[in-house]
Amino acid sequence: MRPLIVGKRIKEQLVIRSIGKQWPCLWIALLVLVGSSILPLSGCHKQKPMVAVIPRTCGTVLWEAEHTGVEREAWNQDVYVYWNAPMREDDVSGQIDILTRAVDRGAKGLIVSPVEALPLRTPVYSILKRGIPVVVIGTDLDLVGDKELAYVLSDENLGGQLAARRVGSLLKGHGSVAILGVSNQLTGTSQRAHSLEKTLAEEFSGIHVVFRSLALPTVSQEQQVAEKLLTKDSPVDVILALTENSTRGAYYALTEFNETQRTRLIGFDQDLLVPIHTGGIDSVIMQNTYQMGREAMKLMEEEMHGGTRRTYVLVQPQLVTRENINSVQIREMLDLSWFNK
Repeated sequence: MRPLIVGKRIKEQLVIRSIGKQWPCLWIALLVLVGSSILPLSGCHKQKPMVAVIPRTCGTVLWEAEHTGVEREAWNQDVYVYWNAPMREDDVSGQIDILTRAVDRGAKGLIVSPVEALPLRTPVYSILKRGIPVVVIGTDLDLVGDKELAYVLSDENLGGQLAARRVGSLLKGHGSVAILGVSNQLTGTSQRAHSLEKTLAEEFSGIHVVFRSLALPTVSQEQQVAEKLLTKDSPVDVILALTENSTRGAYYALTEFNETQRTRLIGFDQDLLVPIHTGGIDSVIMQNTYQMGREAMKLMEEEMHGGTRRTYVLVQPQLVTRENINSVQIREMLDLSWFNK
């Protein structure tokens, strides 16, 4: 049986060669259908410029909404988006490797949301020196913006104020607060912490911060911190969680100890929204990463065509509560259908 199969393959190869000789246009068309990357054809079509978009991680509500915003704007500009990200949000070296490979593949521009500010500064500066424009989302790298470098940032001062005033409303001006997830690795997170405490001190002198903890890289570690907090003799009235991980970790701890009604939770970044419906989480300060993605792609288009004059764009966050979570505005911010142009 085996010689017959070999013979059949030889006949198939002869037929293919015959087609290639008699109908060369058909042969070319077949190659194009298989993939233009196999045999680029000069003059057949204009290749779209590629912009690499590299968030901190992928598969989360926070960053997939950015993906949607980027793709919608890229469609208007006829730009191809190369989207890739580390599997973990603490994988600094993985993110640097992805952006380096994206540039080596021929990316004409880079949009990046740094995992950490300091380690990304040198790679981004090197890319700028190669003449490739960059837009940074979410944190300031302390590189001066110019016509080929721009920032799209969430208004963290406003985010801190929204959180503080929500605490004031819940506690009627008197009570105790714990702050989890304080980070100096990302300027945005440190800004929201500063704004939060400043607003509490200025507007709600009867509310006191009695506990603070640094941001940790995993949800389980943040959960352990919250569990220790909840076992103290004097429970706090409100937990303010400044990151995705600290929000999720605090919620898991409150659920485990059956304390979701006694200790209210206000989180940041929209990784966990469903418990708002049930009261397990009081509210979340949500970054509008959908709009941030759109703004970043607009800036990139300007940078690729002569340079931009807008070096900093601030996008307002939104306080999400049970009362507004189903509103049109919030649904747009949570649009994850990036594949629908």
